[in-house]
Amino acid sequence: MKNIKGQIAIEYIILISILLLFFQAIIYPNIVFSENIVGDIYNITQTKQSIDKLGDDLASFASSPGYGKRLVYFYLPDNAKIISCNSATKTIEYQISISSQNPKPNISECDSATNVCTFEKFVSIGDVSFTCDEVGPGFNNYLVVDKTINGDIDVSSR
Repeated sequence: MKNIKGQIAIEYIILISILLLFFQAIIYPNIVFSENIVGDIYNITQTKQSIDKLGDDLASFASSPGYGKRLVYFYLPDNAKIISCNSATKTIEYQISISSQNPKPNISECDSATNVCTFEKFVSIGDVSFTCDEVGPGFNNYLVVDKTINGDIDVSSR
């Protein structure tokens, strides 16, 4: 009887070893892939929402009479940044770095060599010219939006 119990224990050890190899070879890489995808989607969505809110706040402030300063709470993930504001086209240009996994997303704004996606947000501010400082990568604070007597708007991180 002792030999049969020993054989069953060895069979259980072999079965557990096969399950661990299966986990390591099949399941674990899919978990890492899924984590990267979810992280990229979250960062892109969070950045887009923040830029949309900033654009709406700028449009609201530009259409209000007078001049002054406003503090606008602004959040960017660690892999996103505002690179410039183009007064001629009335756009805010921003970049998001995505993970370097394969397959790469098929997005025309993304460079597959550098894993950086560059987007633009149109801001409806009429004939007002505006400038902004580079913000990021990553930002969790207030932006100062300054409207001059001429109606020009400047966005800075203080």
